[in-house]
Amino acid sequence: MSAKKVAEALSGVLADSYVLQVKTQNYHWNVVGPYFHSLHLLFESQYNELFAAVDEIAERIRQLGFHTPGTLSEFLRLSVVSEASSDAAPGMVADLAACNDKICGRLSAALKAAEDMGDDATVDLMVRRLQAHGKAVWMLRATLGDEATAADVATAAVTRSKPAQAKPKKTTKAVAAKAPAPTAKSVKAAKPKAAPKQKPKAAKKPKVAPKVSTKPKGKVAMG
Repeated sequence: MSAKKVAEALSGVLADSYVLQVKTQNYHWNVVGPYFHSLHLLFESQYNELFAAVDEIAERIRQLGFHTPGTLSEFLRLSVVSEASSDAAPGMVADLAACNDKICGRLSAALKAAEDMGDDATVDLMVRRLQAHGKAVWMLRATLGDEATAADVATAAVTRSKPAQAKPKKTTKAVAAKAPAPTAKSVKAAKPKAAPKQKPKAAKKPKVAPKVSTKPKGKVAMG
């Protein structure tokens, strides 16, 4: 494993730490609700810890002889931490827990790279960072409550998610009134049979009265 690979792994950790620091400070400024005071202080302690760590990680990259990324565009490109944020206090806590957990994965990869190279100084730094982020995850999840699981944290961390609306339950009356859709077979069976056609009866000819003769019967006497 080369020093360049270690420096690249550290650059990713640096970017993650910087983006998470900004996000944590954002939540520190904007958290509201009944737990404002405790969360305001918790977020402050965490972003201050990250601020100190960012400087130490950046200096370690320079000690290895490589360029340290230092622009926002570089940090956003290299980081696995999203800028997306939450408005509600529980969402903020869940989001930070998920982000710290992601960074632990990156730290483990950087630790392995340093171990393969025999870079004890970087190994020591990564071990301390793993401890710091592991503690942050524990404190944030404990704040959410004992019932919070890793799946709950990942789900709650979505940005500005809309609450699901409960569908109205169907009443027994409504269910009974709903008839199954008619099939072609049932429609055919239900079709009434046409009445048999009847031949029209021939009209009766009217009876004609017998003609009465106007001529007198018998011989008429001549005078």
